[in-house]
Amino acid sequence: MLYDDRWGDIMISGYIDRIEEDLAVILTEDEEYQINYPAALLPDNVGEGDYITIDIFYDEEKTKAAMAEAMELMK
Repeated sequence: MLYDDRWGDIMISGYIDRIEEDLAVILTEDEEYQINYPAALLPDNVGEGDYITIDIFYDEEKTKAAMAEAMELMK
């Protein structure tokens, strides 16, 4: 896994170990973690044995908008 300390971004690299029912079982490169991900959300051209990268990042704009909406509903 790669971390970007400036923004808190995380890039996870791993491979699709198998697809069970509707879930793709992704193992990180170091095989320390297993991620279950909806198979329907994978690109059409990937499958078992393929390496993928997942990018996770903090979306400050959407977070602030959701908080503002929640505060408005609480009035």
